[in-house]
Amino acid sequence: MAAGNRVRLRARFATVGAMPKRDGSLKAREFVFFCEDQILTRLPPAVPQPERRVRWTMLQLHFGNPRVHFELQPQMGRGVVEAGLHFEGPLEANDAWVGLLAANAADLLGELGPAWELEEWTSTWWRLHRPFPFERLTVELANEVAGELTHAMTVLHPLIEEGADAIAVATPATASGRHGASGRSRRWHRRARR
Repeated sequence: MAAGNRVRLRARFATVGAMPKRDGSLKAREFVFFCEDQILTRLPPAVPQPERRVRWTMLQLHFGNPRVHFELQPQMGRGVVEAGLHFEGPLEANDAWVGLLAANAADLLGELGPAWELEEWTSTWWRLHRPFPFERLTVELANEVAGELTHAMTVLHPLIEEGADAIAVATPATASGRHGASGRSRRWHRRARR
């Protein structure tokens, strides 16, 4: 590798703390931090800088409500990077978020593309996500994932802002602090049991 290229690579990996291996692959944690750097630098000025939470190889970015967050996680054993918007709050709030997405589904899918899917992840949690299959984690894949997640954050941020106050008011906790079942039928996809 030419000296000039090595200097440019070092600059690109300044916050990662490591360069790709000789075969161009990254470790999972390096991949996550590289994606984070790319996302934060690519967000347009109209989208505020999100708050972040990193749990080893899982990155979560949110705009004030950690229960409604964008998540990125390479899953080495499955050979897939999962990226998407997760709703991990109380059942009624999650159902309200899904209702808001459903009401805007045509526009959202038009903007995000057919690879994105709304899925019931558990009996109470939902996610709008996109999988990225891989054989190894690379800079090219990190750029693709970061680009897609940045685009999703840009498209979905106005909807998150619109729903934040309305959903918080519409889904108050009961006296026990627990949220009741909504009674709605399940739609879209359930996660396949393994």
